[in-house]
Amino acid sequence: MKIFFTALILTNLFFRPLAAVQDEARPEDARQEEAASLSDRLATSLFFRGELADKILEAGMAERFVDLKGIETYSGARSALLTWIRKNPGKAAEVYLNMKGAGGKIHDSIETRKMNWEFNPAFIASVKALNSAAGNSSVSRETLELAARRLYEGPQADTEGPEVRIGGASGGSDLFSVKYADYKLNKAGLERAVREAGAWLGSVRSEGLKIEIKGPYSAAFSLYKDFVVAAASLKGRAVVTEQESRGLEALRLRLRSAMSALSLRARISALKAAVISLDQAKEEPGAGELRQAVFGLKAALEALAARIEAGGAALGELGRLVNSAENDFAALYLRYSVYDGLLSLKRKASAPGFSCLYDYAAYSYLASFFPATPYPAARKLLGGSAAGLDTALFKAGSGDLPGALAGLDAGKIESAAGTVRSSSEFNRGAQFFLGGFLLRPVEYKITVRKSRAFFYPVFTIAEVAVKKRHPAGGRPGAAPEN
Repeated sequence: MKIFFTALILTNLFFRPLAAVQDEARPEDARQEEAASLSDRLATSLFFRGELADKILEAGMAERFVDLKGIETYSGARSALLTWIRKNPGKAAEVYLNMKGAGGKIHDSIETRKMNWEFNPAFIASVKALNSAAGNSSVSRETLELAARRLYEGPQADTEGPEVRIGGASGGSDLFSVKYADYKLNKAGLERAVREAGAWLGSVRSEGLKIEIKGPYSAAFSLYKDFVVAAASLKGRAVVTEQESRGLEALRLRLRSAMSALSLRARISALKAAVISLDQAKEEPGAGELRQAVFGLKAALEALAARIEAGGAALGELGRLVNSAENDFAALYLRYSVYDGLLSLKRKASAPGFSCLYDYAAYSYLASFFPATPYPAARKLLGGSAAGLDTALFKAGSGDLPGALAGLDAGKIESAAGTVRSSSEFNRGAQFFLGGFLLRPVEYKITVRKSRAFFYPVFTIAEVAVKKRHPAGGRPGAAPEN
């Protein structure tokens, strides 16, 4: 009995402590001050207004700010933009800030919307911490990262990983400058278009290999090859005919449409996986409302993709349609990722049983006499977290992400689950060791060799001694092998 209680205490007093909460640094935001400074510069500097106008034109986003109907030259579009910037310096400053990327590079779209939630580094960090603690989450880490960046940081920078989106190589600038084929060929713009389209398709090749979007990827790549051939036929030319210009513009539209459809099909694939996951969790709080939202967006994106594939979207509205769809996807996927992380955490923390009688005895003893030790403290924490996780799931399912994450210490719950798991496994091993080695020294295992039964002790002092005398595995009484 003395040996039993001594082992009981020693095997449970030395487990790792529960993880402490890590402090999250609060971000410093000087955006408003910077926007005011830029607004003043745009109001007083014609050169700075021209710089922004050129950036907007190169990004292919001029039609979002001015009406280009009847304007067929680059200079005409630039003049219209200069007028808009002069009249709207505040909005133009926001556009400039949203177009800033790593190293001053241009993003592939311009974001001027306001989100329903306040996306800040602390919020995004808590979402990532939740998914990390949840472990076996069904959420794609890459897709979650891209959604978070789109919502908080704005469109992706060139220096970051590839994103399946319309326009630009790995999140770079739009494929073409406005009216690049205006009879006098913009060779630099055409070369950039070919280069960036190829790089973009190359960056999403791994996504294109997925069965559900293999067809759209093949269609886009086929059109890209046609575009390369058409561009090569104009090599060395400074001027193109009206017919050549129209043909190149038509091919551009088809390529942009195919790439837009590919972008949407990739998002639809992610939403399908989310629907399947939510179907399996239909009894959980908030699952029904979230599934309805995910299914609705999936249907909307499928309809939009079909419309684009059928040629039902004009070139001028492609960017707007796809960017709007990307925004909707990013917001909903982040909501789903929080829900899925909470659900995985709940499953990990749900009332763990006892691995054996010794495990139960060890817990009961420590809970009675040493309740502050890691094992009983961890079980107590997990037992009290169930109600809180259900409330968090309901809030996440309805879209209240700050409320779902408020007060949640995912790291502490994950640490407690790990402590319970490792303690329980250790106690199971201890029961086997104590029972087999100390209390049953005459337990035997039976083996049959050449139709004869042989008996030898299992995990006992006798077996250890045998192995020392016979390293090759021989045992007393074993028949010699011929």
